[in-house]
Amino acid sequence: MNTIWVSDALNSGYDGVVLMGCQKGDNYQCHFVRGSELAFYRMSKIDDTLKTLNLETERVATYEVAITDIERAPRLINEMPRPSRRSA
Repeated sequence: MNTIWVSDALNSGYDGVVLMGCQKGDNYQCHFVRGSELAFYRMSKIDDTLKTLNLETERVATYEVAITDIERAPRLINEMPRPSRRSA
């Protein structure tokens, strides 16, 4: 996961970004053994980028999901806060 992709999406007009990955740690569930761990670490630094863009930190959310979260995953997307529209 590259934080530039998040910045590019927001600069292109997307209201927000939801990132979902496998559980990290000893209970990981996918073949990207360190992928979720690295993504979580990188996303912890995205707040500075959002502040630079004058955007709310709530526009980016990171979640760990399991393969059994077939009902939870869409709910996380639907519950994503809608940013307030600013007049230009």
